[in-house]
Amino acid sequence: MSLCLLLETSKDKANLKLKRKFILFCLFLFSNTILGAYSLNYHAGDSLAIDDSVEQNRYSNLKSIWGFRLGYFFDNSNEFNSTGLSGTFYNEYAISKFFNLGWSMQVNQAINNRGGYLYLGGILSYPLRIEKQLFYIRGGLGLGVIDGLTRVGFFEIEYLIWEFEKTAISISISECIPEFKKLMPPVISIGILF
Repeated sequence: MSLCLLLETSKDKANLKLKRKFILFCLFLFSNTILGAYSLNYHAGDSLAIDDSVEQNRYSNLKSIWGFRLGYFFDNSNEFNSTGLSGTFYNEYAISKFFNLGWSMQVNQAINNRGGYLYLGGILSYPLRIEKQLFYIRGGLGLGVIDGLTRVGFFEIEYLIWEFEKTAISISISECIPEFKKLMPPVISIGILF
C-alpha cells in the first residue's frame, strides 16, 4: 500500500514539474510579443516621421505581424484516417533586416474521429521577396500535445496573395514534425494578417 502511495506521489511530482516547465515555456514565448509591442510603440513616432512614401504604406513593411488562419488537412491513414480542420494564431516582429521572431499556436482536429493535436512554439521567419511577391519561410521549435506532451519541429511557407495598408490575405502550407521522427498531415490554410 505504501509503495503504491509513494509511486503516486512521485508521478504527481513529475507531472507538477512538467506543468511548471510548460507554463514557463509559454511565458517565454509570449514575453517577446509584449517586449516587441512596447519597443514598437516607443519608436513609432520616429519611424513614421522618416518616410511617408507609398512603399511605406504596404502591409509587408510593418514591423509587427499578427495572423489568424483557417486550414484543412487531408486524410493521412498513418495518423488519423480522417480529413481535418486547423486553426492557427501567431505573432512575429522584426528583430533585424532579415529575420522576424515570434510564436505560433496551431490546433488541428480530425473530422471523422476524435484525433487531433496542438502545437505551441517559437518561430523564426525569413521574409523572401521575389520582385513584388512576398513569401514568409518559417521554422520553429515547440511543444505539442499529440499522444502526450512532446517536442515538435515546425516548418511553414506563407505567400501574401493581397496586401493592403494594414491587412493582408495569405495562403500557406505548414508541417509539424513530432520528436523529429514522423510527419503529421500537411495543413493548407488561408489567413488574414493584421
